[in-house]
Amino acid sequence: MQVKGLIQLVVVIAAIVVNTCNTKPASMTTSVTPQRIISLAPSITETLFAFGLGSKVVGVTTYCKYPDSALTIEKIGGYADANLEKIVSLRADLVIGTAEHIVQKEYLQRAGINVLTVNYSSLDSTQESFLRIGKACSVDSSAISLVAKFKESINQFDSGLNGPRPSVMLCVGRANPGEGAIRSVYLAGKSTIYNEIIEAAGGINAFNDSLPQYPKLSPEGIMYCNPDIIIDIASAMSNYNCSDLIRDWLAMKNVKAVEQNNIFCIDKGYATVPGPRILLLIEDLKEIIRSSSSKS
Repeated sequence: MQVKGLIQLVVVIAAIVVNTCNTKPASMTTSVTPQRIISLAPSITETLFAFGLGSKVVGVTTYCKYPDSALTIEKIGGYADANLEKIVSLRADLVIGTAEHIVQKEYLQRAGINVLTVNYSSLDSTQESFLRIGKACSVDSSAISLVAKFKESINQFDSGLNGPRPSVMLCVGRANPGEGAIRSVYLAGKSTIYNEIIEAAGGINAFNDSLPQYPKLSPEGIMYCNPDIIIDIASAMSNYNCSDLIRDWLAMKNVKAVEQNNIFCIDKGYATVPGPRILLLIEDLKEIIRSSSSKS
């Protein structure tokens, strides 16, 4: 993968691959409802807006692009390289980040700013993050309502599953996309939220190992996995359209998904943001699995 493409991949999935061993929220030094909130990740920004707190958000990252009104909010830098001096200058009374934001958390707490860290690395921890953000921002009822909707939707997905589960290969990056061939791909492994999404939609992960979280596979490795369905997450690979990404696979005729024309591409922004809209990605995968099964 070219250096620029690898950096893009790392940044896009950074909000997903968090340090799950460090998920305790920062101590809150005040019970006053925050009025000036800064978000350090797209998933957090989407959660705040889902709770109707958009008017209180005074800073977001350059990767926070939903909803549209988030585009007009002051930018504090990227996910991994936020401008901490700028955050302080915005007089935030609450900064919300992920467990990866260790350095940022320490700096901001020394500056007297409350910091809350959350974890979107699984469906369960995502729902827990909703509740913790809701409590910190005094919108508990909104958080409880969102979690209830989440649980209801997941249960509906589970109740509608019938028949054998196809193996699904979910690709979040690759080397030299759009060149008409597959050199290597980065997959979502079994220890990621994407694995849960595949299973909730009615599939099984074609890559059986838990580690690494996002393995790099050669064409030979792909043929060994021999998935029933291949799905590219185009929004994790900037500047490439779905038709080019799908075309790259056509040379791998010995792979079941290629033989059966079960190659798909999702180019929605929510596909790389494990926030309130992650249910839409489950819906997308469920429809893909349904349409693939109808061909059998």
